[in-house]
Amino acid sequence: MPFEPRLDIIGAALADPSRARIVCELMDGRSHTGKELASVAGVAPNTASDHLSRLLDAGMICAQRSGRFVYYRIASDEVGEVLERMSWLSPTDHLYRGSKRRQAPELLARSCYNHIAGRLGVLIAESLISAGCIRETDSGVRLTQVGCEKLVEIELVSAEAAPPAAKCCLDWSERRRHLSGPLGTAILDNALARKWLSRPRTGRALHIEEKGFAAFERHFGIAKSALLAPGDPA
Repeated sequence: MPFEPRLDIIGAALADPSRARIVCELMDGRSHTGKELASVAGVAPNTASDHLSRLLDAGMICAQRSGRFVYYRIASDEVGEVLERMSWLSPTDHLYRGSKRRQAPELLARSCYNHIAGRLGVLIAESLISAGCIRETDSGVRLTQVGCEKLVEIELVSAEAAPPAAKCCLDWSERRRHLSGPLGTAILDNALARKWLSRPRTGRALHIEEKGFAAFERHFGIAKSALLAPGDPA
């Protein structure tokens, strides 16, 4: 056996469109039952079970039983990060065919495993970088003292807590960077807890509430008009 990574196993696990849809659904960072994932993939429950077994064998997802249900989720933060990077390699032309595609709520804001992606995600990152809260380095990005003070000011972290590490990655639909890592997680968790954002039972779209539009403008200087592109519903 040649000394090389078994990329063929990963590739085969993702090669089926139904399995790809299941993985994309799990990229919302939550746990889902096999029945829920079967509905998302548009397949029968027993077929979904076979797909889930394939993804489990490839180490891409994990399963946990709770009562009479088995819940599936992405196996780890590292797997989520790799899948996110792989998404950036995929084409996006299908997203912009026709007005309905341009208005897809996932383009405005969505969960990408454990942080905010889409137009909102990249605008938050750009706001923090331009304000000097995040500084770009040869090895990536880091939170500055100004950034730490801002996080405390908007109550993302307490003054006594260690500031969360900052990371950036390329956004699949926007082709620009959004925040990930512990800082990205803190912003998403905080936005959901304060009801700036809400999320449906299924899917990765994040709905920006009216108080959220106000909060993102107040704390990050992101105007509602900058978020809502022409043709988007107000």
